[in-house]
Amino acid sequence: MILVLAPETQAISSLIVLVAVSNFQKSRTMKLPWILRTWWICIFLQSAICIALDIHSSTLFIALPGILECIDVLNLLACTYLFAIGLRGKTGISFSTCSIAEPLMHSSMETKAEGKRESPYGRASLAQLVTFSWLNPLFAIGRRKPLEPDEVPDVDIKDSAEFLSHLFDNYLNTATKSDGLNSSIYAAIFLFVRKKAAINGFFAVVSALASYVGPSMINDFVKFLSGKNRHDINTGYILALAFLSAKIVETVAERQWIFGARQLGLRLEAALISHIYKKGLHLSTQSRKSHRDGEIINYMNVDIQRITDVIWYLNITFMLPIQVTLAMYILYKNLGLGCLAGIAGMATIMLCSLPITRTQEKFQKKMMKAKDERMKAMSEFLRNMKVLKLQAWDTQYLHKLEALRKNEYDWLWKFLRLEAISSFILWEASTIISVVTFGSCTLMGIPLTAGRVLSALATFRMLKDPIFDLPDLLSVLAQGKVSADRLAIYLQEDEINSDSIEVIPRNETEFDIEINHGTFSWDRDYELPTLGDIQLKVRRGAKVAICGKVGSGKSSLLSSILGEVPQMGGTVKISGSKAYAPQSPWIRTCSIRENILLGNPFDSNKYKKAIQACALSEVFERFANGDLTEIGERRLTITRGQKQQIQLARAVYQDADIYLLDDTFSVMDIQEGRQLFQVCSK
Repeated sequence: MILVLAPETQAISSLIVLVAVSNFQKSRTMKLPWILRTWWICIFLQSAICIALDIHSSTLFIALPGILECIDVLNLLACTYLFAIGLRGKTGISFSTCSIAEPLMHSSMETKAEGKRESPYGRASLAQLVTFSWLNPLFAIGRRKPLEPDEVPDVDIKDSAEFLSHLFDNYLNTATKSDGLNSSIYAAIFLFVRKKAAINGFFAVVSALASYVGPSMINDFVKFLSGKNRHDINTGYILALAFLSAKIVETVAERQWIFGARQLGLRLEAALISHIYKKGLHLSTQSRKSHRDGEIINYMNVDIQRITDVIWYLNITFMLPIQVTLAMYILYKNLGLGCLAGIAGMATIMLCSLPITRTQEKFQKKMMKAKDERMKAMSEFLRNMKVLKLQAWDTQYLHKLEALRKNEYDWLWKFLRLEAISSFILWEASTIISVVTFGSCTLMGIPLTAGRVLSALATFRMLKDPIFDLPDLLSVLAQGKVSADRLAIYLQEDEINSDSIEVIPRNETEFDIEINHGTFSWDRDYELPTLGDIQLKVRRGAKVAICGKVGSGKSSLLSSILGEVPQMGGTVKISGSKAYAPQSPWIRTCSIRENILLGNPFDSNKYKKAIQACALSEVFERFANGDLTEIGERRLTITRGQKQQIQLARAVYQDADIYLLDDTFSVMDIQEGRQLFQVCSK
């Protein structure tokens, strides 16, 4: 009676806990205490052990399940749900109340208007995460027809670039304050990936442990089939069930850590790219000389890829010692002292990988340096292509570019040749280890039965992965370190000092711009400043024209007001918002309207006034799509004067207090320029 009541009481208590969990909170998901979560995990393990013992006893005695077994199954179902809640840490159940005054379709209409779809990954249950069934609705749509952009759901908020960039910036600021600039990038990456990497490492370890269950039981299975040990049929069932269970656990765990590693790599890639891009926007003029556009592109395309590859191989570091240890144990169990020869051969092959890895790191540094020089030269050639053609220098510079490409090709060839040699040695490693091991066993007189040989061969096959992965791991770590050092140097570069300009409220001064004894220099190391002892005061509403010959510093003066020129002395005070139109018009590859709005919300009245003030109405009439016409690179080509009109309309639409125009009307005829100046001045 006691044996029946004990499982019944446990099952009833589990059901009561389930009802209590559903009533923990009414408005938001509740965080559960660690003690309760630990208790639920323990009772799940206890229930799973009881079920395993019931299955073993039923199989051993060939008996049908009774009342106790049925109660244990019901108890396991309840404990499984509590186990999932205990791992997650939250109940995941919430009850929301809807007010009658709220519009019923407000949220759905707002989501549809924004063109966003909720991510199925963010709301997936534990079972859906394990089986990846949260992708089934997307697969069902793609099976019927090609997917449209609006049918692909958005990524989860934790995978969005905005969230990841903000999170990485916080970690980088924290690491910079505690560790300094040199090691801040490594500390920030560690803080960024540590939680997800630990979860991935857990699944990787489980996968490695489950993968060696089969090789360790092959000898027992061969003995059972040969009939040397007189076991009943239940032993065969247990062995088959163990093989199947281990393979299921290995497959599930492997899929989880592979998906988690790819996800973590994409998260780190998005965070690093956004941070490098924002750093490029704030680089000082001196820093831009040492980091050209081509080099920054290399940081985003090549170096970040090298760093994210480390995230993939990070799980190998968790699996490698476990795989090697289990392989040594299985070999010693089956072959005895004969396994020492195989272990020695394996250690020799691994040690040979170390000098190869060091040489690969050296070649990687040289190759990346040659790649930067080639990208830098390529950017300069493309930027000054018109001058090269006019001066007939294209052939000469083509030879120079080919020489740079040849240098990069030489280092790449050395790197790949060394990698091929390393791969050849490692591909033959398992065969060499097998020959050495079995030869040693023959000389030592150790009998090689079918079970021992099959178990050893299966173990050697499993050892292929750690042997192959070790040089790749060392190579990736070396390449990742080189790339991380390059990013660390880039992130330490000087930025534009935004504090050099003092912003004054408009009600405290009558001047919009005031420069007192301002000294500015594009190059801090140069003895003579670009602009020295500047005295300038511009009253509110005044129109000021600065005239001078070419190279006298007119554009530098506007740049100093914007804060882009390093300030060596004096003060700069600004009162109000600024709008700037540079001498060379900057046009994005998008529609004319988007070029004018530049991310600001669309106001039809203000937009019409800006268009009329800049005389763009007649320009729009020439285009079939009006202001929705796509312009920019590989789009409709427009004249330089039209680009200046669009740029001027962009500045007018900002509705700023201060307008800085750098020779905007130079490419327009006198009549049109005078008209635009008069209209815009109003």
